[in-house]
Amino acid sequence: MSSGPSVSAKGMRAVRKWVLIGLAGIFAGIIGWGGFNTALEATNQMAFCISCHEMRDTVYGEYQQSSHFLNPSGIRATCADCHVPRDWSHKLIRKMQASGEVFHWAIGSIDSPEKFEAKRHTLAVREWDRMRAGDSQECRNCHSFEAMAFHKQSIKAARAMRDAAKDGKTCIDCHKAIAHKMPDVTAHHRRMFTALSAIAAKTLPAVGDVVTGVESRPLSPTPHAPSEGQLMAGHAVRVVDVAEGFVKIDIGGWRRDGTQSVLYARQGKRITLAILEEPALARLRPGREVEDADTGQTWTETHLQAWVPAGGFLRDPQPLWDYADRMAEDNCTLCHVRRPAAAYLANDWVGHMNSMKRLTPLSDAEAGLLLTDLQRQAKDGEK
Repeated sequence: MSSGPSVSAKGMRAVRKWVLIGLAGIFAGIIGWGGFNTALEATNQMAFCISCHEMRDTVYGEYQQSSHFLNPSGIRATCADCHVPRDWSHKLIRKMQASGEVFHWAIGSIDSPEKFEAKRHTLAVREWDRMRAGDSQECRNCHSFEAMAFHKQSIKAARAMRDAAKDGKTCIDCHKAIAHKMPDVTAHHRRMFTALSAIAAKTLPAVGDVVTGVESRPLSPTPHAPSEGQLMAGHAVRVVDVAEGFVKIDIGGWRRDGTQSVLYARQGKRITLAILEEPALARLRPGREVEDADTGQTWTETHLQAWVPAGGFLRDPQPLWDYADRMAEDNCTLCHVRRPAAAYLANDWVGHMNSMKRLTPLSDAEAGLLLTDLQRQAKDGEK
């Protein structure tokens, strides 16, 4: 008489149990994976992207006016085509980053056009940096240097594309504001300047102080007298007297043969320190003469004492250089990766600034201070 199921029968039941568990796990995994992917892809759809009014009432309208929405070829790039990588790993990373963006949306940080505009530049820079780090892969999914018919492009475009391919540039270096309007890249640094000006207006220099102007200052022979020239921003001068809301400063610089009305900050370097009219030129105290080894020109060391309004100077110039650095970061990255100041000589920066300024929204005064800061840190700058 049998005493119960055989060992082999028990083993078979155990095997069947684990097979069923395994199949159930696989089935659940398929369902879970499929559901996860379905949800993931749902968040890539245009309808999802514009489901909140912040997007629909701002960037979506701009996108509808772009060639990525409507063009002769009838090819439309959606939000995800430009903002979500296609490969799985980077897509997942991007979605994880987006969860933080959803959090800020939920707490209302950009729940009005005004709030969105206030943060537009910060948001744009973050996206530009992300695309640059990925070599603009989202752009390259549809565009590539290899597939371009350069002979069908304009001469200017074909040259720019060939140069970009040769130099290893990435799409976002040049092609910003393609589907959305360009943010105000001046807003941040101009707020910084407003704060700096307020500090400088309250700074009252004393005799013996070394101070730096935050903007150009008129030079006069006596307090309240008509201006005889301009001291450029960003240059340190020594205070020798104070009277009637004015300070008398000592300016030490260099004159170059052929450019008599300009004082330069350093011998041989075209770093503009001051621009003088005839009466001020007559009051200059000339010193030693030096023949420049590179050009053969004669440079004369000279000093001028003049009166300027007391407001507008800082004892510590570092906040001014921080302001200039922000200008460079926001404006010198509009068309390419930012070049370090030490990449060029001080005189070379003059030509670079003259050619690049027209491509930025910088004012003459802003560009002048930025040039001074770049020359200050140039390859042959201050040590």
